Amino acid sequence: MTSLKPLRIALCAALCSTAPVAAVAQTINLLTEDAYPFQYLEDKKLTGMAAEVVNEVFKRAGIVHKDEMLSWKDAYDRAQVYPNTCVYSTARTENREKVFKWIGPIVENKWAAFAKKGFKGTLARPDDLTQYRVGVLQGDAKERYLKDLRVTFRVPEPDDAKNPSKLTLNRTEPDKIDLWVTGYYSGAHIAAKTGVKDVVPVWVFQSSENYLACNLGLPQATTDKLQKALDAMKRDGNHAAIIARYEAKVKAQ
Repeated sequence: MTSLKPLRIALCAALCSTAPVAAVAQTINLLTEDAYPFQYLEDKKLTGMAAEVVNEVFKRAGIVHKDEMLSWKDAYDRAQVYPNTCVYSTARTENREKVFKWIGPIVENKWAAFAKKGFKGTLARPDDLTQYRVGVLQGDAKERYLKDLRVTFRVPEPDDAKNPSKLTLNRTEPDKIDLWVTGYYSGAHIAAKTGVKDVVPVWVFQSSENYLACNLGLPQATTDKLQKALDAMKRDGNHAAIIARYEAKVKAQ
């Protein structure tokens, strides 16, 4: 009778030899939101400043990825739960530091307060925001920032596009907001898409470096490979060229 031992050894060797290949070929799920000009849909295709940077990073690293656009809260929550999942563009704040593995920075975002044209308030320091009713995107880093300031909120919106229509110059009008805190680049774009007119930035008060934030279960070797690919893009000028192209596009609008 033929011994099964050599067969078992051969089978084990075959399986073990294929394991690293399977790990390398693992698809990374990239989750994001609609936030012009960083990531947005154009002709049903995901594009934008951050999207192009991230796509090039994965291309250079030789890692397969799959894109999905969700609400910010869903994208952010899923990335914490599911392995091989990342979310972008994510502000790297102190309370988030140990929640993810970080690759970046990929882009820089400016934070701004928007109001209806004709706003007469004075904004010179963060504490000045506490005088007003403020709208913000639910789950965004700006929501936490405003909570720390003890700013008066309307209910944070899961969809930032619902905030422009709430803006008013009448401070006694109920269920409205005096200011909308969002991204400087994206605010005017969102307002225009929703058909709300006369929405203008009244104060740019902060900037944040945004990252690709990945589930803690992502192998460190994968994280390192992606960071090295991004660093190489910055050295050879490719990263700067992508940023400059989109900044020119925003200014031309």
